[in-house]
Amino acid sequence: MTFHHITRALAGGLFATVALNTAPVWAVASDYRFEVAEVKPAAPGKSDVTLRLIHTPDKKPVNDAVIFQVSADMGPDGMPTMKAPAKAMPASQPGLYVIEVEPGMAGNWALQVAAKVQGETETVRTTLPVKFAK
Repeated sequence: MTFHHITRALAGGLFATVALNTAPVWAVASDYRFEVAEVKPAAPGKSDVTLRLIHTPDKKPVNDAVIFQVSADMGPDGMPTMKAPAKAMPASQPGLYVIEVEPGMAGNWALQVAAKVQGETETVRTTLPVKFAK
């Protein structure tokens, strides 16, 4: 084998290695986690639930998600048909997401959230336990 053939073989192997290692890596919805950061009264009969969305592999907050679906029910207290109006509100800080809930009564509620993270194909969905006081 001549020097020319060895060089071509090595260059071909290097190209194949580089081509294999540059394939895009897509995150999945399970790479993200919502956490309840704070629950506080907002107005009479309303509470603000502040959520934090974390990218779990690097534990960094996600700033650019779009929450497009929220709902709340009293499933944790055995009343899953008891629903409360809920809507996403503007947050005051990057990486935080505020949900305004109008629980009809105090107790343990389940907050369902669906969000899209910029650049990801899957929807991030979660159900979080939230305790509302009257």
